[in-house]
Amino acid sequence: MVRSSLLAVPGATCLGCGPTGVAVLRIDMDAQTLANTRLAISPLGNMVDALWLVRKSVQSRARGWSALLRESFRDEKLILLTSLFGGSWDYVPDFLTPQPEASEMAVQDELHRVAGADPERLRIELQIMIEGNRSMHVLGSPAPRSVLDAVQQGERAFAERLAAELDRLWQVAIGPNWAPLRARIEADITRRAHTTARDGLAGMLTSLHPRIMWGDDHLRLITRFQGRIAHNTCLVLTPSVFNTDLHMIIDPLPHGPLRRQPMLVYPAPPESGTEPAAMSPAGALLGVTRAKLLSDLETPRTTTELSGRHFLAASSVSYHLGILHRSGLVTRTRVGHRVLYQRTLRAGSLLQEGI
Repeated sequence: MVRSSLLAVPGATCLGCGPTGVAVLRIDMDAQTLANTRLAISPLGNMVDALWLVRKSVQSRARGWSALLRESFRDEKLILLTSLFGGSWDYVPDFLTPQPEASEMAVQDELHRVAGADPERLRIELQIMIEGNRSMHVLGSPAPRSVLDAVQQGERAFAERLAAELDRLWQVAIGPNWAPLRARIEADITRRAHTTARDGLAGMLTSLHPRIMWGDDHLRLITRFQGRIAHNTCLVLTPSVFNTDLHMIIDPLPHGPLRRQPMLVYPAPPESGTEPAAMSPAGALLGVTRAKLLSDLETPRTTTELSGRHFLAASSVSYHLGILHRSGLVTRTRVGHRVLYQRTLRAGSLLQEGI
């Protein structure tokens, strides 16, 4: 995805840089674009915003999220997400953040669109990621072996595997904490609606961030690069609980399949109670996923049961149960064709005492 601070906006037509390193990016806002400007809640967009925390040093208030995501990468073996967000890429494929089609999207609907991404668009976006693109100010970087091996399976398989990894990350990290995050986004949208009613749409747009200004028929964004984004039919505004700055997503393939409209991602004001749930001592010792499985094994259960109860792939459950069994924290008993797992007394004491 072309996602960067407005201090550097790849994808816009670069017309040069001002003498002080500060210039203006213009977004044309004709009558149709104004009429179609809208706010949208994107769970997947917020999750992808959170993933960017993994690849850079973050403010102290975001370190809890960064640690949780890193642990989820490790425990869930999210190999492709680790490769895409754990390195120094200038660009991550745009298909990971499908443009919201409604005022609020269900994460499963968004993941379905990721899995069904247009193969031609995906192929070109991967090429941009690896080889770079001068006009987009993307430098490119050698692809990790994990990415190359996955691409060899075909674009559709690559998209489906990434969607599956995003789904697992949602289930173990973002999803359990989504309710207070969504409430924060909803509260921000309500504030923007009140601002629109009081000051008009132009007043609301300029209230999103100090670097947004309104012209007669366009928005001006203070950036390092000077350019113009024209021929739009709408502008999508998405609040993010993980951004601390204003970002813009611009289609890297303006003449490619299924052209995307420009999207502004702006920071929702911080509120209390939106940090990830505090990790238990057992979770810190075992990892979030294994601690959750262990807490659910007071009653004997099969791998299939645990997979359904915790929204995990059976292979992932089997992997974690193997570690717990070798550590002496679960027993394994065969009953007919079923294999039942149950936590040991030692595991119960660990969960109860937190040691």
